[in-house]
Amino acid sequence: MANPATEKLLKILRLESQMGCLDKAVTRGLASFAQAWLADAGRSGIEPAFAEEVAESMRAYGGLSEPDARRPVLAALIQRLQGGPSAAPASNVPVRERPASAPGEDVANPRPVVGEPPPPRAQPAPTPTRAADAAARHQRPSETGLGLDAPVSRISGVGDATGERLEKLGVRTIRDLLYFFPARYDDYSALKTINQLEYGEQVTVLGRVFAVRKTPTRGSMRIVRVTIEDASGMIECVFFTTERFVDRMVRNFEVGREVVISGKVSEYLGRLVFQNPAYEPAERDWITGGNVVPVYHLTEGLQPLLLRRIMRRMAEYWPTRVPDPLPDGVRRAVGVMSLGDALREIHWPRDLRAAENARRRLAFDELFTMQVAIQRQRALWRATPATPLQVGEPTLDRLIAALPYTLTGAQRRAIGELFQDLRRPFAMHRLLQGDVGSGKTAVAAVCMALATSVGAQAALMAPTEILAEQHYNNLRTLFAQMSDKRAVPPITVRLLTGKAKASEKEAVYAQLADGTCQIVIGTHALIQEGVRFNNLALIVVDEQHRFGVEQRKTLREKGTTSAGTNPHTLVMTATPIPRTLALTMYGDLDYAVLDEMPPGRKPISTHWFTPAERERAYAFIRAQVAEGRQAFIICPLVEESDKVEARAAVEEHARLQAEIFPDLRLALLHGRMKPSEKEAVMAGFSAGDSHILVSTSVVEVGIDVPNASVMMIEGANRFGLSQLHQFRGRVGRGAHASYCLLLSDASSDVSDERLQAIVDTQDGFKLAERDLELRGMGEFFGKRQSGDPEFKLVRPNDRDLLLRAREQAERLNELDPELAAPEHTALRDQIATFWARRVTAGDAS
Repeated sequence: MANPATEKLLKILRLESQMGCLDKAVTRGLASFAQAWLADAGRSGIEPAFAEEVAESMRAYGGLSEPDARRPVLAALIQRLQGGPSAAPASNVPVRERPASAPGEDVANPRPVVGEPPPPRAQPAPTPTRAADAAARHQRPSETGLGLDAPVSRISGVGDATGERLEKLGVRTIRDLLYFFPARYDDYSALKTINQLEYGEQVTVLGRVFAVRKTPTRGSMRIVRVTIEDASGMIECVFFTTERFVDRMVRNFEVGREVVISGKVSEYLGRLVFQNPAYEPAERDWITGGNVVPVYHLTEGLQPLLLRRIMRRMAEYWPTRVPDPLPDGVRRAVGVMSLGDALREIHWPRDLRAAENARRRLAFDELFTMQVAIQRQRALWRATPATPLQVGEPTLDRLIAALPYTLTGAQRRAIGELFQDLRRPFAMHRLLQGDVGSGKTAVAAVCMALATSVGAQAALMAPTEILAEQHYNNLRTLFAQMSDKRAVPPITVRLLTGKAKASEKEAVYAQLADGTCQIVIGTHALIQEGVRFNNLALIVVDEQHRFGVEQRKTLREKGTTSAGTNPHTLVMTATPIPRTLALTMYGDLDYAVLDEMPPGRKPISTHWFTPAERERAYAFIRAQVAEGRQAFIICPLVEESDKVEARAAVEEHARLQAEIFPDLRLALLHGRMKPSEKEAVMAGFSAGDSHILVSTSVVEVGIDVPNASVMMIEGANRFGLSQLHQFRGRVGRGAHASYCLLLSDASSDVSDERLQAIVDTQDGFKLAERDLELRGMGEFFGKRQSGDPEFKLVRPNDRDLLLRAREQAERLNELDPELAAPEHTALRDQIATFWARRVTAGDAS
């Protein structure tokens, strides 16, 4: 039977997750609730050590200021509670007796008076010095025979229990540990003194405990006030606890002990204070040396001091044992340090400049590896033979003239580039990117019509059935309009999806094989074994990041002829990608951009609402529905899992239906639904069966619902600019004025800047550049996409590194395209690992 104290806390934590990690699920936050829960845990017979561990996690959670920083801590705490130890008998929980005290404040451990010897201080565990560690590097018989791929638990000082906790952070091998980089650094050489603190800043302070006071309050709550002093002054730290555990907290702050306090500086009655800050004993060996101390991401049960010691020992022994894949000539040309030095300095730098130099070397590795890999791939693709389309410019001009609308200059430019590619004897591999509504489909349609004009076939693969059907209907209508002008012969277009009947599939298979089907639109069904083409010359992949590497490869192979020629490939994306990132991620493809919108497209009016204005937003949606329009409501992003996010969406849908829009029809879409269920919901919404679609962030890219005029995004501060812009692009597709309502549930400088940018700007490319600046390359796409590279250390301002990486990769591929030279063995192995990771990621899509 579940422990009642555990179940109660789990309900609170789940509510906290649903509320967006704002630390508002309980009064005064989780940190203040920790002591009250400890009392419940004691009465319920929970093992004291486990209960204290949980309480410490709650205190740490309360000490964080940003929801994004709290989410992983909350997820780990929920996981820990769900798998916690069995409860110990309540009688085994020790209760320390305390002498009675007078009413009012009780001063514990007062500061010694002059002339009295100070009380003994508990010293922190000794930390190995650099010299001692350096000497120990050659005295590790237990690690001598280990390789970099050995389990991390085999390292001295780790063991199985810590190894399991590290595995939760993605660290399984010694190599993983080497590349588990610090999240940030605490620079003890630049500590602020207490008299330099300012209201509202997030700081770390080193001080000595001056006094501890206990203050009773009504009920079971107790306040512990800890005064910290340094040479410049004093500041008070206020903690909320219960009578049962107040003595334990007091013991943590023995007068005279040095402690490190981290938190946000608050104000109370005109003076600066810390409220429920994080704290830990000061480690004198690091502080007195003015060291820069690494701070790593943690998981439940993994203490920061233990992890620092593990990483410090690791950084002295293992970095020099990693083969350096960077050729010496490249390293000298770029001016970066050796890999061994970089791995040591990134984990235990002499100063912040050394840490930055190490980061740049390792960031260069990330970029250089990718550039070498994709440039080699580009060279292979450019040498891949294809049957050139023998089509002249008069045919192209006739097709463009037959279009029922005028092309933009950007569309004409892109079509011209593609036209030249299709006439070459080598396979085209081009990326076409454009903002929502920029006309990518029209460009693809002209290219597919060019293929059919010379008796060849074309295929368009979309990620979902509803998108495939949308393309099918739009292209059939477009080609019919072009044929009506007698400038284009009728074009046979067929649809092939997974839900088609067996007889329908067989009919399409037969027409593809004999060539009577000129263009096929489909989903993954296009790569099934029964699909055979008569003469496939062009493949168009829509929203290419939604497909895996192997899936795109399989479709290309459908068009490979007995003579060894291959089809041309055009991949499209509606996500504007900054040029820096496009060169990095898609450098193996040629690049075409639609940076101009067709005339007459109305801007989407975007408004930013505070939580207090939510009712106004609801009223606006109701007014739009009354006029015959439809609306999307996007639920807040929940990072823990799709399961948690789906549950939150189900609850929000139920609340909106019961309390806000009881007279309207609301549909629900979330990531835990089966693909067929998602398709049915979206098809029903497109058909007008529901007034409002409540969805998580999985709402499909490219879905065309012309009657939808409102996009309301809850928790808009949690999404990136590019994702917000994609959501906004789901409306504004019809003749009606359209609106995007951004509801923020928390405020920070970064999120406020992001939301203001989306309000001010309709240009997706400008927003993408700003998003890259705010979030960095590694986070630009949010959750991992199929085959995306992983950038751990590359930053938006590393453009110089990217240019150098491209330059050096081009030079290396000219000198040794096969990387056959002995000095390139390590790099060749790293490239193979890169492609293996990318293909594996793609297969998972």
